[in-house]
Amino acid sequence: MPDTPQQPDTAPAGTKSLSTAMLLALFLGPFGAHRFYMGRKGSAAMMLMLAVTIVGLLVTVVWLMIDLPRIPAMIRRHNDLLDRRRDIEHRSRSHGFPMLS
Repeated sequence: MPDTPQQPDTAPAGTKSLSTAMLLALFLGPFGAHRFYMGRKGSAAMMLMLAVTIVGLLVTVVWLMIDLPRIPAMIRRHNDLLDRRRDIEHRSRSHGFPMLS
């Protein structure tokens, strides 16, 4: 039997890490860094703009407290959608259909 090369135990490109998102939320959360990381640019930009003022910073801290327990679900949803898209692209390629854009 020929030796098959082992795939490295790394995550596919584009997947998001829970630990990275949580660290960003803990250290730069009021500025929306965790939302930028997850691709939620609109709400991240809103958090960043709000954080410029003292009152806005208080609002974003409350927003962060609401986001913290939701981050695992947001990461899981993002990674599931990415896996589903890769599966569809793989099936399309194997049947001769063009790639999704």
